[in-house]
Amino acid sequence: MTSKHDRQAALLRLVRQRAVESQGDLVHLLKTAGLPATQTSVSRDLRELGLVKLDGRYQRVDRVRRPHATAGADPLHELVSRVDPVGANLIVVRTPIGTASAVAVALDQQRSPDIAGTVAGDDTIFIAVRSRSAQGRALALLRQLSTPQ
Repeated sequence: MTSKHDRQAALLRLVRQRAVESQGDLVHLLKTAGLPATQTSVSRDLRELGLVKLDGRYQRVDRVRRPHATAGADPLHELVSRVDPVGANLIVVRTPIGTASAVAVALDQQRSPDIAGTVAGDDTIFIAVRSRSAQGRALALLRQLSTPQ
């Protein structure tokens, strides 16, 4: 029996070695390598590993760079392009196309007590915060991520 760790390690190897264009292709390649996988498990693995689809292929979020990015900069820092508060309990974050999910996972992993949860689309993240004061603290954190240091 193979583990999730083995499947994820194989996923990372696959996207490093070749241009993989779809989750279906990844499922097929994993099965060919003897690792059982479903589209659902591959989708979850992609999120957890910080792999995003950009320019038609899956890439690690830490390899995605804005054209004006500085070498060695924090990838999250480069992927948060705009932060806007909406009402008292919502923040909208804009990212380059295809990177919102990876940024949302990274934000969730910070386990901020001010952030109740995130919902990511392709280039937009909705962040639910617990209160207006929590919104202010979360905005400060997010603006640090979107401002070059």
